[in-house]
Amino acid sequence: MTGTDPKDVIAIANKVGSAWQSLDDGKPEKAVPVFQQVVGAAANIYLAQYGLGLALAQQQQCSKAIDPLRKAIELQPDSAWAHYQMGFCLTKTGDFKTALVHLEIAASRLPESGDAQALLGQAYEKLGRAEDAKRARAKASQLGTKN
Repeated sequence: MTGTDPKDVIAIANKVGSAWQSLDDGKPEKAVPVFQQVVGAAANIYLAQYGLGLALAQQQQCSKAIDPLRKAIELQPDSAWAHYQMGFCLTKTGDFKTALVHLEIAASRLPESGDAQALLGQAYEKLGRAEDAKRARAKASQLGTKN
């Protein structure tokens, strides 16, 4: 008999759910090792890769978050939030040119996110695109930001 044992799939799903609960509870330090365990066993699970990247970013470990976020984007290229987190982390590591690509995608897919617009404006500013930065900042202030 070949294939995946349903009990294994359920166990992985439960671990991913538990790690996300830790994130929701504001405890990314508890989520990271669980996500790492899941990713080590099953690398092609979007929620585990994205969750690991998000948890690392929440702990100010953006350089470590980039690889799992890259994998999450490979698994789900349309994920606006994965692009946003990647853009956030790349700005923190100083790679504004690459960040801009992800932030433009995120801002276009999250039109009501003032945070995405604000971060996009910051990236434009760092790259010397003053008019684009001004437009993004104006949109961010119109929408409001959480940060």
